[in-house]
Amino acid sequence: MGLATDLSLDSASRLGLVGAGLHVGIQRAMGDIRREQRREANAVADVAARLREARLGQVAALRRAAAAEARAAQAEEAAAGAQGELELLREALRAEKRRTAALMSLGRVA
Repeated sequence: MGLATDLSLDSASRLGLVGAGLHVGIQRAMGDIRREQRREANAVADVAARLREARLGQVAALRRAAAAEARAAQAEEAAAGAQGELELLREALRAEKRRTAALMSLGRVA
């Protein structure tokens, strides 16, 4: 074999080693990229699950708030009714005091 053939074989061998090394490096990089993509997909799925839970919690909170508002409206209605009844009782008491005072004055006169 001649020098040119040896140099050709040596160069081809080195190029083959470089190519194999590049192939291994690319395979590792692709594996890393796939792992990162899976991690990111899992993170997105986790965020989506937390968002669904938060929305369900928000719906439940809105229902509780609506129920509390309804109870507050009922309490206000009951208080207004009681206030009206109290005013009627006060008026009745004033009328009774006037009648009692009138009767007392009649008894003093006689």
